[in-house]
Amino acid sequence: MDNTGRPGETPAEANSGKRAWLFRIAALALGLVLSFLCLELLVRITLAARPNDIEALRRFEHVKRTGGELKMIHFVRLSPNPRIVYEMLPNIEGTFHGATLRTNSAGFADKERQPVKSKGTYRIAVIGDSIAFGWGVNPDDRYSNLLEDFLNETSTSGVIFEVLNFGVPGYNTVMETELLKEKVLAYQPDALILGYCADNDTSLPNFISKPRPLYTVTHSYLWDILKSRSFGPVRLALEGAVEYSDPSIIPEEYRALVGWDNAKRALEEMAEIARKRSMPIAFLRDYYFLEPYREKGTSEPLDIGREATEFAAKCGFIVVNPLAEMIRWLDKYHMHSFALSVDPEKGDAHPNPFRHAILAKSLYLALVENKALPDWSTRRMRLLDDTKRWDDKIAVAASKSKIAEKYRNNTTETTRTLTH
Repeated sequence: MDNTGRPGETPAEANSGKRAWLFRIAALALGLVLSFLCLELLVRITLAARPNDIEALRRFEHVKRTGGELKMIHFVRLSPNPRIVYEMLPNIEGTFHGATLRTNSAGFADKERQPVKSKGTYRIAVIGDSIAFGWGVNPDDRYSNLLEDFLNETSTSGVIFEVLNFGVPGYNTVMETELLKEKVLAYQPDALILGYCADNDTSLPNFISKPRPLYTVTHSYLWDILKSRSFGPVRLALEGAVEYSDPSIIPEEYRALVGWDNAKRALEEMAEIARKRSMPIAFLRDYYFLEPYREKGTSEPLDIGREATEFAAKCGFIVVNPLAEMIRWLDKYHMHSFALSVDPEKGDAHPNPFRHAILAKSLYLALVENKALPDWSTRRMRLLDDTKRWDDKIAVAASKSKIAEKYRNNTTETTRTLTH
């Protein structure tokens, strides 16, 4: 029987054809390997140009600047306190994620404040991360500013209210407690507000990590991109964005800042500081995806911040949970919960003016109901009127927020489409 493969084909011709096919396959494989290596090299060159680790803050001091469109690397520096890690530069002015950014002489995104408060002044200090800082919104639209304005607009006792903003993007609970001790207490606060974000308050930002081993042959950064189907690693390096890192890549000297056990100790310490000074202290929750909470007939959704919330309550915090108020407004306007975020199309779930106003109202009601304001009794008597005033402010904030049309006129069907 002829095994040459084709009628009339000689063994030599058959072998030659097989060799040609093997050569084509080998050439294709070699081409793919070389292409992969070239792309891998390109990715590594890109990452090397913008290192995204703690050493970058030391090596890139020359990029610190003010004016124009800013990225985080332009306005943060290493702190001499290793438990604070980094801090914002003083007297910065520019735009950050499309919003006005100004830091005062102390390096906080707030108006100029004197450490010694004036007589008849009641000071509330807000501590938190990028939400408290006001990522993506102008200062006047943040919950801290809205609360200060409302307290003074409605004050009938002669008390002057100041709500100081000490929010810094990327800070976690341990860093916030250290900030309280080192800097915030010097401003003589009468009450504290801790803005809690369940997504990052036990972790650290992506740039608090070990330098990338760009010369390794055992790891592929291109493969990371292909697996995630995202150019996120390159984007983060180029934009200096704040994400939250895997604990395994955090330098050893910062391990004591991460994890739930360390966060619990920090909450206990913060509560003890407030207790010794007879200061009310509030624990403000935030939510950005509320659809599971709005679905009828389903089991209660997983709340990743529940354990921290319950622990804070045990420590003596006034727990401020705006969930029901957020859902009420979304239902009123028939909106998807993404209508409460700065730019969900780009994955930016920070609060927009609409959500900040809801947070401010929730804070105000909790402070009055828990007697955390010097004129709480007067305010409690007119709480219904003040609630209506807040609702007017929330409606204005909703109207000025940029909300994509597909998140308006929300129905069950559109919710299902957006969610899945």
